[in-house]
Order: sequence, then structure tokens, then C-alpha cells
Amino acid sequence: MLPHWADWEMRAITRMDVQSWIRGLAEKGVGASAIKRAYNLLSSIMRAAVDDDVIAVSPCRNIDLPQIAIRPPQWFTLDQAQSIVDELPAPWRTMCLLGFYTGLRWGELTGLHRHRIDQRRSRLFVVEVNTKSGIKEYPKSSRSRREVPLPLHVLDALERHIHPLDRDALVFTTVTKGRAGRRLDDGNWRRQTWWPAIENAHYFGTDGEQLPVPHYPPHSMRHTCASWLVQKGVSLYEVQHLLGHESFQTTQRYAHLQPDAHKAVLAAWERLDVPLTFAA
Repeated sequence: MLPHWADWEMRAITRMDVQSWIRGLAEKGVGASAIKRAYNLLSSIMRAAVDDDVIAVSPCRNIDLPQIAIRPPQWFTLDQAQSIVDELPAPWRTMCLLGFYTGLRWGELTGLHRHRIDQRRSRLFVVEVNTKSGIKEYPKSSRSRREVPLPLHVLDALERHIHPLDRDALVFTTVTKGRAGRRLDDGNWRRQTWWPAIENAHYFGTDGEQLPVPHYPPHSMRHTCASWLVQKGVSLYEVQHLLGHESFQTTQRYAHLQPDAHKAVLAAWERLDVPLTFAA
């Protein structure tokens, strides 16, 4: 925002100025998601200015934004996920096992504290998140603060991992000698741990050929969790609550993976009195 708006007075900005700014960003090749984030920030500033009587009306009205292409979620098969876990150094296998079976966001996973794990009920509670500015005591939205069930084999691995930790300690921290016990940094962890494991991970395809695992980022563990559950018949409503999605539209990206996703359509074609045919 600042490169464009730094020298403007709020009251001098018109709706057309905002639209021209959006158009200029698109022409420079800025992505649709980045443009939307920048616009939302400007819009919230202008709304606050109206509330504080700095300006009478917000210029952020009826602005045309570039369409954000909805891409299908990237997820791993069970064999691919297993090969990744096998390639990870020991300290990170438990963290990624938890990622695949809970769908926690990176900040939730690395902001998890020992006392948020209920071993008796095989649950964990998402409360704190790890951010660039430190640990926050609240997730990104009200739905994000939630209870997540743990499969028994994941709980077993987690119990072995947390056994030596203090009650209020972070569950996953840096392990490098001389720098152990610090909050994890997303970029560093990807570069030093995730991508090397992905590079070395292989799985066997349906024809028995050894194939490289897709180069998906750590966030794909979250997509993988949702995809596996939907394929096993778990309702989108349940998946929404498990992952803490604020909008049901976010969860609907996985609808095509439901076992009966096209059942009604196929049944309708089968009920046609005389199906179309052609001569061999």
C-alpha cells in the first residue's frame, strides 16, 4: 500500500483512485490474492477513518477486484505421506504425524503447548498460535479455537515426545545444538527439514515404478488430512469443524472427493428409458 498511498491525504482519495490503483497492481503482475489482501487492508483503514469522523465516506465502494482462481487442494496419498515421514529426522516425525492426522495449521502445530494435550481423553486443544511476532493466545478466528481428537497411535507417539517436557513448554521447538528450545520459523524449517525430506522421498506407483513424491509445501498436510477424511465418508460439516474453517465454502473444495459425490448424476443417467448408442 505505502508505495502508492504514502503521500495521499485520506480525504483526497476517490473511488476511482482506488479502482485505478487496483488496475495498476494487476497490470504489474501482482497476484489476485495479494491484491485482495492489500485492498482489504486499505478498506479497513478507510472504515476506521469514517468511524473516527476523519472522512465522511469510504472510497472503497463497489471496487472490481481480479478473480482469484480456486485451485483444487494439493494432498498426498497414504504411501506418499509414509515415505515423507520415513525421510524426516526423528524429532520431526511426530510433528508431521500430528499434522497429517489433525490438519492443524503451521502456526497451530508449532504453537501447541504440552498442557493443551489431554492424554486421558486423547484430545488436544487449539488455543495458542506461533506467529512471526511471537506466540499469540488466540487463533485467527473464533472457529479456530477448537478441540481436536487424536488417533491412539498418534497419541502414543506424542506421549513419548512430550514425556520430558515441562507442563507449559512448547511441544515442538528447534533442536540444533546451541539453539535448541526456540520457536520454530516456518521458512527455516521448510528449507532445512521439509524440502530435503521431499527431495529424498519416493513411493511405488500402481505399475510398481518408483516415483518421486510431489513437491507440495507443509500446508499440504492439512489438505491431506481433510482429503483422507472426506474420502472415508466423513461429512464436510465435520471436516469444517475439525479444521476450524470460518467459511463452509473453504471446506467445499473437498466435496469432489466424497464417495457418493456423483452418485445422483450417474443414477439419473441409468434411469433413462433409451440411452444414446452408436454403431460399432
